[in-house]
Amino acid sequence: MVTVNDWSPFPAGSMSPTDPFVAPAGECRIDDAVGSWSSGTLHLDARDVSSGEQLVGIRSGDAAATGSTMKLLTAAAAVATLGGDTTIETRVVQGTEVDTVVLVGGGDPTLSRLPSGQESVYPGAPHLDDLARQVLDARSRDPRLAGVPVRRLEVDAGLFSGPAWQPGWPDSARTSGSVSNITALMVDGDRDDPTRAYSPRGDSAVGRAATAFAALLGSDVTVGGLVDAPDDAERLGSVHSAPVRDLVRHLLTHSDNTLAESLARLVAIERGAGSDFEAIDAGTTGALADLGLPVDDLRLADGSGLSRDDAVPAAFVTRLLVEIARHRDDLSVVDEGLAVAGRTGTLAEDGRFSTENADAAGRIRAKSGTLSDMSGLAGIADAADGTTIAFTIWAEDTPPGAASTDARAAVDALAAEVFRCGAAL
Repeated sequence: MVTVNDWSPFPAGSMSPTDPFVAPAGECRIDDAVGSWSSGTLHLDARDVSSGEQLVGIRSGDAAATGSTMKLLTAAAAVATLGGDTTIETRVVQGTEVDTVVLVGGGDPTLSRLPSGQESVYPGAPHLDDLARQVLDARSRDPRLAGVPVRRLEVDAGLFSGPAWQPGWPDSARTSGSVSNITALMVDGDRDDPTRAYSPRGDSAVGRAATAFAALLGSDVTVGGLVDAPDDAERLGSVHSAPVRDLVRHLLTHSDNTLAESLARLVAIERGAGSDFEAIDAGTTGALADLGLPVDDLRLADGSGLSRDDAVPAAFVTRLLVEIARHRDDLSVVDEGLAVAGRTGTLAEDGRFSTENADAAGRIRAKSGTLSDMSGLAGIADAADGTTIAFTIWAEDTPPGAASTDARAAVDALAAEVFRCGAAL
């Protein structure tokens, strides 16, 4: 049986949760921290992972916007529904004319237009040039197609339906590089620069992918329209994403919105809920209900948490984190993807957990969440007293601008207090 401490997020040679640790002297000051709270409306829920007992709850049953802590739900649903070893396929099939091929998107946003051997922001991503080589080789070995150059590329991106943009998202999220249009075919998350996590995204994710692939097939290949590839069409080549377990780790550590949305859509499709944004609610909640969690109070508008239409109680997130911390089924994958305070991912940015809260560095692993008027953190603390505490902290209705940074600092400070208090909460 897997235990909470079987997995370590720490690099070799650094302190791990099993190393001796002496807590700072002093009493639990959670009441003082809550009593002096001034960073918007506080939602707080904390539970002992061993017993599942709620240790503290403030507005924990009130549904609220989640920011990127929504990705915990999406990640858990993806692992539970798709399986950690599953990969996402992009394939090419022969078209109805001998000089035509069809590129079929399978929902993999990590597919890269960079040459094989060059890494994008997605480690282990498949490459278009590999797919093109397979296609040209397969055609050269087919007596009917050999000697006939590819002149036309058609595209099947019909796996996802409905609008490509969630109406609750600000347009600036695309131009700033936070998220792309969500389509079943894209390359590099539709980034202008495949090597930068935050790079502007375009207006035609499918078009960018098709243009890049056509150039690899030949200098005179034209891009045709969208088609539905026949199920019995001759397969000319395929490439696969990294396993879902690696995709989940990446989307959590780096808070990748496009990857979260793609996986949420694939979960909905796998569960028969549909293939558009509206299907995400039924798909993800269905997967979480199968874990025995109460989902009646959840309302999910997307898979990334960018929409303010998402509504989830903090208590639900913490209950999910209890299961993640216990490494139930394959949920250890989700634990492995959590950023470590002061060490990795979003929790190592901008000096987080490096000054007043440095005692909690390396002892908290969590997913952050930020909207224009919200800051949050949900995760697992290996507490100073040796207990393991799952917690969710959201500051809602926070002022914009510099004050939002203050809210994040307040959330971090409260998380550090959860670490210091442990079972004394």
